[in-house]
Amino acid sequence: MSNSKKFLLLFFILAALILLDTIGYIIIEGADFSDALFMTVISITTVGYSEIFPLSHAGRLFTIWVIISGLGASFYIVGAIAENAFEGNIRRILGRRKMKMIKKMKDHVIVAGFGRMGEYVCRELNKKKIKFLIIENDPERFALAEEHEYNVLLGDATNEEALHQAAIDKASTFISLLSSDADNIFTVLALREINQAICIISRALDVANEKRLYKLGANRVVSPIELGSRHIVNTVVRPNVVDFIHVMTQASKVSLSIEEVTIEENSPFAGKEIKDSRLRENFNIIVIAIKRQDEMFFNPPSTQIILAGDILILVGEKEKLLKLD
Repeated sequence: MSNSKKFLLLFFILAALILLDTIGYIIIEGADFSDALFMTVISITTVGYSEIFPLSHAGRLFTIWVIISGLGASFYIVGAIAENAFEGNIRRILGRRKMKMIKKMKDHVIVAGFGRMGEYVCRELNKKKIKFLIIENDPERFALAEEHEYNVLLGDATNEEALHQAAIDKASTFISLLSSDADNIFTVLALREINQAICIISRALDVANEKRLYKLGANRVVSPIELGSRHIVNTVVRPNVVDFIHVMTQASKVSLSIEEVTIEENSPFAGKEIKDSRLRENFNIIVIAIKRQDEMFFNPPSTQIILAGDILILVGEKEKLLKLD
């Protein structure tokens, strides 16, 4: 609940309490409305004025209730206002520090949208110890991201100012998980104008918008409906293959993993045939594919030459694969 709604609710409760207490005096003591209201207010505020009409035994007991309940509600409202002011000052101080920290970020991942999918993506990125920053315009989701101690910026990812605040010019990857395809399309278009080199991954809620996002500059487009449908069909047709891929990519207790490694110019494997790289003999690693520019070579022969810039898709033990990265 936002602060404005919270305070509005608290003041409504106080007003309702004053009204009920006023009605109580009218019923118990037979006072008119103005006298009953005045008695209620001076009782709640404990200003010390004398009783403006004689109180019966029941009226005095009721006045005790009015004082205790009224003071409790008043103190709670004052405390909430003070707490909000204190938190506001703290947030402003931390906000300035956060902006300084964000400006220093480099080669980070930006996640636009901290919805259900965004929350899952950020959790996995955090597990992998990958630097990332969230842009979220919903205050409640923003607060949730802060509770997880993620780097999060309160703003609209479709706004170029928010993108610049997130150091988009120095980011390596942008993941667009906004709530509508229109927002994702607009964001991808703005991103490609600001940073030509950034890798853009976008969600497409409607499969029909997938091609449009690619044309605007997205490097990868993920359609949850299509992926989910394909996964269900594969589970029916080849369940063991699906289980194998799930174990290889997600199970933390399995020693084997599938990873990708980019071959740099100074890599000891550059310019060598796969058999001469001795990846199998020295690291017990199998090369299952090589991506070269936009072409993918599956199950490459042992005589395939590894070139600088190639991306090797490898299967092997996690610890040994990490040594190659």
